[in-house]
Amino acid sequence: MAPSPELIAYYASGKPLVCELDANPFLCEFWPPEELEQYNHEYEVSEYAPGYFGFATSGGGEMFALAPNGAIVCLPFVGMEPAAASPVAPSWSAFEGMLRNAL
Repeated sequence: MAPSPELIAYYASGKPLVCELDANPFLCEFWPPEELEQYNHEYEVSEYAPGYFGFATSGGGEMFALAPNGAIVCLPFVGMEPAAASPVAPSWSAFEGMLRNAL
């Protein structure tokens, strides 16, 4: 899976890349845009969670990812699999609306 147009637009807008979040896990640290593909490859996202695309970390052992259905989920780095995905937001726009207090 590739980054969504909404994710690309977020990076292009110059918005903060480290934010508090209005939901657990409460912190979102976006990966550098030029390293998205590399991080997804190194974490073997396509092998362990086919169809998902990671783009950030919670800073605590989880990655934020775009799910195949367009939802934003948290996946654990250890034990990564679709069944372990915790829902965060039903869509990118809902997720972006949860970002607060750039750090």
